Amino acid sequence: MLLLRYAAADGTVFGNMVVPVPHLKSLHMKKIFICFALCLLAAFFKPASAQFSTNENIKDQPKWGLAGQKYVEYYYLPDIDTYYYVPGKQFIYQSGGYWTFSSRLSKANRSYDLRGGNKVVINEPGAYRYFAEHKSKYGSSSSNVAVQKSQTDKNIKRQDSEKTSG
Repeated sequence: MLLLRYAAADGTVFGNMVVPVPHLKSLHMKKIFICFALCLLAAFFKPASAQFSTNENIKDQPKWGLAGQKYVEYYYLPDIDTYYYVPGKQFIYQSGGYWTFSSRLSKANRSYDLRGGNKVVINEPGAYRYFAEHKSKYGSSSSNVAVQKSQTDKNIKRQDSEKTSG
């Protein structure tokens, strides 16, 4: 049996705990057991932390992103066949037949106007894996102006309805 005493800094004992220790014969094993017991005890006094997350990443979105978006996982930039992954702050584009992840646009597209260019919000994991579908759906830059405006209008209407219903 081990007797653990809890004492204040001034030496005042305010609690005792008897811990049965079967078959601990060496002093070394007793020390290990005491350390383990103290660590286990300390785990119970861990301060509380937030256990929830929100589905908003407004602060993470780039300044050139679409207005009125509460959450964006990817922006597809059809004019230059590039994705922007918002959580990782990375551009994703094909180079030499492989997908390249970079904090900057490719050399060929560095002069591209991100603010004025066409953008499509895509909230699905690994969006770049569906590049062929996105390219056929969002097509050339002239057809994307209508898509971008339509998508922004839908998102603003959805947010307005959430505000009134919530």
